[in-house]
Amino acid sequence: PKPDDYNIADWILQVAQTNSIEDFKKMGFFDDERKIEKQPKKAPVVRTASSTAADTNHVGFDVQTRLLFDREFKKLYRDKFAFVVRVASTTAFGLLFGLIFLGVGKSSYVLYPEVMASFGAIAQLLISTMFGVAQSSLMEFPKDRPVFLREYSTNHYSVLPYFLAKFTLECFTVLMQVLVQLIAAFFLMGFQMNFFSFLALSFMLAISSTSIGIFIGSCVEDPSVAAELMPALIVPQLLFSGFFIQVSLIPEFLRWAQYLCSLTYAVRLATLYEFGDCGTVSCRSLLTNNGVYQLDSYWYWIILSAIAAIFRVSSVIILRNKASF
Repeated sequence: PKPDDYNIADWILQVAQTNSIEDFKKMGFFDDERKIEKQPKKAPVVRTASSTAADTNHVGFDVQTRLLFDREFKKLYRDKFAFVVRVASTTAFGLLFGLIFLGVGKSSYVLYPEVMASFGAIAQLLISTMFGVAQSSLMEFPKDRPVFLREYSTNHYSVLPYFLAKFTLECFTVLMQVLVQLIAAFFLMGFQMNFFSFLALSFMLAISSTSIGIFIGSCVEDPSVAAELMPALIVPQLLFSGFFIQVSLIPEFLRWAQYLCSLTYAVRLATLYEFGDCGTVSCRSLLTNNGVYQLDSYWYWIILSAIAAIFRVSSVIILRNKASF
């Protein structure tokens, strides 16, 4: 009998690989085959070209997407406890950040420490968002990778419906994480920027981070290797975001690396939204030293979207090539 924690197909494979033919004969696995041999033979079925073509036709893109989306939704529902824990921990951290930076955005921003306190709160929320979603995508995708390679190599579905279904559920889970964190922290911090602008910005940063995490996860087979690559994803983002050191103080021969980091563009946009209308010397100094005025704000949005698209499309190409054998 199949154990409760086994997939039926995997259990059949394990039984077939761990038992000899003599054992199967003793257990009566081939009794039905003997009965079939005793039955009168039927006339062979003649297959025409049209019937053969009909047998080999694949289902359409919409059917593949719908079935894969249904599977992803069921997977989320079955593992709802992990999702609830993730949302609850995000809410708890949001409350903690909000209490630590309580009311920092309600100041007049005349003094430089007031500006830096609000800037630190903004950076902390964005860093927390990037950490939360990137780590989960980087660790979970290598676990799903063997299933995808097996199913794709046997023509169960195409690459695009698979990624589209995962991306749809990913947008929902990421949006929930970002939303609960901002609801818990944004109003406690008292920022002067628009809530929905910061929500959209945090969501776009989260999607960019998950795209990079999925790209790394598609390149490696072992989840432990993916975990070792986590610092390579996070540390450069922190160093070049302008939070620990202003961009103008970074040596010029290293300054180019800031343009490869999605957190840099998110921090600049959030800084512009919060301090853009502030006319004090402290605000202008922060905006200038972190290079916020290097590009128009819409370019930062375009670059964030491009980062997400490039890494996600690259993941599709890599997985398709690895499954084509």
